[in-house]
Amino acid sequence: MLLLPTAYAGLIGAPYAPTFSQTIQQAFTWIKLGKGDLLVDLGAGDGRTLLAAARRGARALGYELSPIMWLIAWLRAKALPNTKVRLANFYRQQLPNDTTVVFVFLMPKIMPRVRQYLANQRLLQCRAVLVYAFPFPDLTPQHVIREKGRLPLYSYNYAQLTDAVPHDTN
Repeated sequence: MLLLPTAYAGLIGAPYAPTFSQTIQQAFTWIKLGKGDLLVDLGAGDGRTLLAAARRGARALGYELSPIMWLIAWLRAKALPNTKVRLANFYRQQLPNDTTVVFVFLMPKIMPRVRQYLANQRLLQCRAVLVYAFPFPDLTPQHVIREKGRLPLYSYNYAQLTDAVPHDTN
């Protein structure tokens, strides 16, 4: 029974694949992630990005659809009081108003939907969207982190996502 939601999560978002911490650390340095920030991870997987953000002093919130991966992330996050992982479909969530950074590692076919979702959030304090591996197809990132033998990480200014994207009125 637990494998069905995990398979569904892989189908609508991404199968589990780890991010590499050195790439994440470089991105966090680039955007100056730290105290006062709230990083939201859309598809938190095993929680490693949340933990890396929390260790830099940021608050971290992750959404995970797979019960197995959620449990792993939740167990890892228990040690850090400023880290939360919710078993939920992020598309059905209103992100916190004080979100300053969003992290995304999802499949390329859904990135246009993710962009629309984020643009409709109207996150007034959000300054950065970090996208691992699969960039938004119609946007030029502000910065790209490339490491030999690793997937790239793309950094966008949140305002880039909201420009020229019609907002849902629902």
